[in-house]
Amino acid sequence: MKQRFTLPPLLALTLIAAAGCGNATTDLSDAAPARGEGETPVDGLPLLPVHGYLGGEVEGEPYVGALFGGEGGLDAERSVVLSRSDLELSGEQEYLLVMDTGDLDGDGHTDLIVDAQDGGYLVWGSPEGPVGPAVPLPWLSVDQPWGMGAISLAVGDMNGDGDTDVAVLDGLMGTPTDEWESTFHHGPFDRDGTPVASEEFPLPEDANDATIRSFDADGDAYEDLLLVRGSDESPVRHIVLRSGQDGPAQEIVGDTAPGHEHVPADVDGDGATDLLVGVSGIPNNEPGHDDELHPGYVDTYLSGEGYLDADPVRVDRDSAGVPGEAEDGDGFGNGLLVGDVDGDGIDDVVAMTGPFFGHSEATLLLGGAEGPTGEGGVTVQVPSSDLGNLRHHSLADYDGDGHADLVLSTAEQSMYRMSDDEYAVFLGGPDGFADEPDTVFTTEGF
Repeated sequence: MKQRFTLPPLLALTLIAAAGCGNATTDLSDAAPARGEGETPVDGLPLLPVHGYLGGEVEGEPYVGALFGGEGGLDAERSVVLSRSDLELSGEQEYLLVMDTGDLDGDGHTDLIVDAQDGGYLVWGSPEGPVGPAVPLPWLSVDQPWGMGAISLAVGDMNGDGDTDVAVLDGLMGTPTDEWESTFHHGPFDRDGTPVASEEFPLPEDANDATIRSFDADGDAYEDLLLVRGSDESPVRHIVLRSGQDGPAQEIVGDTAPGHEHVPADVDGDGATDLLVGVSGIPNNEPGHDDELHPGYVDTYLSGEGYLDADPVRVDRDSAGVPGEAEDGDGFGNGLLVGDVDGDGIDDVVAMTGPFFGHSEATLLLGGAEGPTGEGGVTVQVPSSDLGNLRHHSLADYDGDGHADLVLSTAEQSMYRMSDDEYAVFLGGPDGFADEPDTVFTTEGF
């Protein structure tokens, strides 16, 4: 019997978009609170998926939901919170985890794909935001209730037909061991979660040690894939897989440069996709790499020069215009977010600094005709929190003023999160961010 094995969820879901890498925001439709006294949402502003336990204790019911934007950016008072009971689940689920999001039925509202202890579920979006009941997904069923964590999803239009599709990479244990299977599910999806069609799709042989995420490699009509290898080692190369009319992974484009973060963006304003690679300067015993600490850096591979063999534009803390001073093992580039902060229509970059998984500073690198060179860089200190280490979470325009806002949070993409989370919101503007967050709030009271 085949059983899914469990990878560390934080590791597997740093790829999400949402999760993770890059701009992790989700543009959900209008939403109204499902619990408590929320404010009326503002149409067209992005929302941020959330999950946790009511009351911040593992004994509380697990929930999923969303925060949505408005005046002052995100606010806990503007939220949708759907508990296990609200979703009409059996009560056997010890956790709920938003794996990814997308408009799966084409109704204009963003839906939540949720990982639970006994399988995968779909929470449909509506004009009021995500609503129950949750719909069980046969194509995310499990043989053992503890085995859901290894699923890796990519959501997007991967065959160019205008509908949202889902690609699934599933690691398996059993007989034989260490197998994997990859399936492509064509959108749109029926209200019972059934896709138009499902089929296997090809992946390179080392996919059993990898996860997948949606990745715009070339700016065409097909959402491509990034096969993220060996995430427990660093820095590491990933495989770019080009999609086409027949679906995902029609062509292996090649390997990226090694790094800790790989994020697509248009940082030179030419309308084509560039690739950002963050290298923290803190190797993790990857064979073939120098294990010595070195200053972290962010490399930009501009689309016109090619991802895989061009010389990058490199920025570190000694680059002109970047605040601070480069030091061995400073962790610069160990987290990346992209969005238009200064409102000029070109993607900017927020690069995190700090040792290993900690963060002490967030540095804004402005995009331009030559990509982010460091000129005009702004750094803010990461606030301290009694609820954990604030990390890079998202970069999007939550207050509707045309400038992307920076969200730091203690929220980890993990089923094991057993406390309330704290969020710090720095509102963006023509000159970047203020020194202190404009809003700080927690999920206490959910």
